Formats: sequence, structure tokens, C-alpha cells
Amino acid sequence: MTDLAMSAARRSTPAQELNERFAAIYTQFQPRIARLVTREVRGGNHHLAEDLTADAFYRAWLDLHKCRATTDGQMYNWLATLARRVVTEHYRWKKNTAEVPADTGHWTYANREMDPSGAGYYTPAATGFRTATLANGDSDPNMDEALRRARQGGGKR
Repeated sequence: MTDLAMSAARRSTPAQELNERFAAIYTQFQPRIARLVTREVRGGNHHLAEDLTADAFYRAWLDLHKCRATTDGQMYNWLATLARRVVTEHYRWKKNTAEVPADTGHWTYANREMDPSGAGYYTPAATGFRTATLANGDSDPNMDEALRRARQGGGKR
């Protein structure tokens, strides 16, 4: 090969250099960041720790072009900060998406029998707030008043 062809073959694109830099960073720091995330995860869930470690390195790969770390210590601190933020965001997201039961029915009717309309099916109530008619046909005056106020937009007593 000529010198020109060899120098062209040795040159790499900025994306290739960034990928090679990330591969070196990953092999060097992955065990330490994995231990850090494992300590941060509640309950010692190793599978969750692996997922969050992978997410932290994914974010590091996305932001590697912004990283200004020049030493190994600075690089570890940058990666550790990313990893801690990933863990914090995970638990913040988990906290905000917890399911909370929202029962609009009155508690006193929770265990009463429902009137079957035939063949094991139940007829929905006309209000749309109950799943079936009550056995004795009466309704709760407190719930009816609350529904009336909610429909009018008042909501408070």
C-alpha cells in the first residue's frame, strides 16, 4: 500500500473515535459503577441494579461528547453522578406512579348482594357510578348528594 492509502485507512471518523473512547470507559468503570448502583438500589434487587447501570451507561454514551473529564477520577465522578441521578429518577418515577384505589362507591355497599338480571349477568345502574342495582332498591342519600354536588362543580359541602 502507498503511504496515502495507509494514512486514509488509519484515519477514523469522530463517531468511531467517540465509540472507541466509550468502549474504553465502559470496560474500565463498569464494575465500579455497578457496585455503586447496587448499593443505591433498595432491597438488594440485582436485576434492577443491572438495568439501572445499563441505563446510566446509555446516558453516558449519549452525553459523552459533552464530558470535559480529563482524569480517571473526574470521569468516575461524572459517571457516578449520572448513575445516582438514574437511580433517583427511577424511584421518583416509581413513587409518582403508585396505584391508589379510587372507589367512588359508598363503603357500606361494598359487600351487599347485587340483583341478578338473569343468567348470571348484572344490570348497570342508571347513574353510571354503580356496577349493579342494589338488592333492596334504595340508594345512599349521602352518596347521591355528593354525586349531585360533583356534577354541579361544587364538590364541597
